[in-house]
Formats: sequence, structure tokens, C-alpha cells
Amino acid sequence: MAPLALADPPTRRVSASSSASIAYEVHGDGIPLLALHGAYSSRREVRGFLEPMLEDRAIRRIYADLPGHGESRPSSDVASPDAVLDLLDLVLQAEAETGSFLLLGHSYGGHLARALAARHPSRTAGVAVLCPVIPGPWDTAAAGSVVRDDGVGADLDEREREEFEGYFVVRTADTLDRFRRDVVPATGEVDDDTLERAIGAGPHAIDPDRVVITAPVLIVAARQDRYVGWHRQQRLADRCPHATVATVADAGHALPHERPALVAALLADWLDRAGI
Repeated sequence: MAPLALADPPTRRVSASSSASIAYEVHGDGIPLLALHGAYSSRREVRGFLEPMLEDRAIRRIYADLPGHGESRPSSDVASPDAVLDLLDLVLQAEAETGSFLLLGHSYGGHLARALAARHPSRTAGVAVLCPVIPGPWDTAAAGSVVRDDGVGADLDEREREEFEGYFVVRTADTLDRFRRDVVPATGEVDDDTLERAIGAGPHAIDPDRVVITAPVLIVAARQDRYVGWHRQQRLADRCPHATVATVADAGHALPHERPALVAALLADWLDRAGI
């Protein structure tokens, strides 16, 4: 008999108003880790690639939908980037009221992880950012940069093929499976007004570029990242005395899906350094 599939945990929610809330879910026990996705995605994508990487650690994983994404809608009362951080602070108050916590983010979620760490430097046990958004001009890879294309997207419908080939620069049977399993279910309707108004890289009342983070930090970028680039990400370590910086060859913005074994190894080292 095939094993029974485990049901997803119930959705939890914190709210500042009827039109400003964060939906999230919690897995496991241990030190809290707040994991944040990028723009035009949802918590399902980060959960999909991160769970296999953390399953043996004593970590309480908190996966949140950012305002305007997934179940964190409607979001018309979220008026600024700092209002997004205020809502995420409500999640931390609910799930990590005292003690230390970890922060992890992919893409725009990486910027938010840094901004939250700047708000709570003494409680931050570690920060990991994967292909993070950096305020200012982006030095990105060429739009036509492709590492490998096995033609596996030929059977996708036009919309999904555009999405797959726009996101992935490694196009193999394995990455197509990850696209179908982790990316497609996470991609749905978003609140474009909220994205334009509040899903941005600041300015913030507390500038993350001006706060020293002494906890272990992991910064991972990809050379073929056509969304946010990789050169300026390497400078994030300037105010992080315990930062590991990795720039990965032959991968793009979908790095956690394209090079999962390498990302898992880097995260394991980060968590070891944080004493988890």
C-alpha cells in the first residue's frame, strides 16, 4: 500500500486590518525560520525547494505569502514597503515572540529578510538570501543566456513555456519537473496595485545597508541571473563579518531549483555556523 500523503497544515493569519494581512503556514519544531518568496510567486515555491533541504534540522519553518500574493489578499491597505515589514513583524510576534530566529528569502524575499534583520539585529540568529533583490540598478545577465536546453518545454502550452523558459536557464527533465511541482502551483493571480505600491526595495525607515549583522549570513547569487544579476550581491558582505558569499556558475534566478544540491550544502554550512 502506498503511504498516505500528509495534509498541508492549516493556514494561519495575522492582520493589521481587513485589507492588510499575511497568510502563512508552519512546519516542524525548533528555532523559528521565516522563509519568504519573491514577487509573482507564493509560499508554495519556497516550501517546495526548502523542505527537502531542512527536513533533518530542528527548525520551525514559517512560510508566508507576501501581501498581494497567494492567500495574503486583499491587500489594499498595505501602503508601503515598510508596511510589508510591519506585517511580517506581526508574524514574528505570533510565532517567535521571544528568543532568536532565522530569516531566509529568495529574490525579493531576500531583500525583505535583510530588512527584517536590520530591524532585529540582536535577535537574528542567521540570514540566508538566494538571488536577492538589491536596491538600485541591476547588472543582469543577457536575456538570451541559456546554460542548457534539452527541448523539454516543447510539450508545454504557450503560456507555461514562456514562463518556464523565462525563469529557467537550465532546461532539463529534472528542472521541468521542479517547475511543474513547485513553481506552477505557486504562481497565480497577484494584486498588481499592491506590487506597484508596496512590493519594492524601500526606502525603509531602517536601511538594511547601514546595519551590521554579526550573525552568520549566507549570500548566494547566480551568474546567469537575468532578473537581479550577481555583481552587486557580492558587496552585501561588507557589513556582515560572518558572511559566506557564493556566486554560482551555470545557473540563473531559479537557482534553488537548478542547483538544489549545492544550495542545500551551502544552507547546511550556514546552519552549522549558526549552531542549529
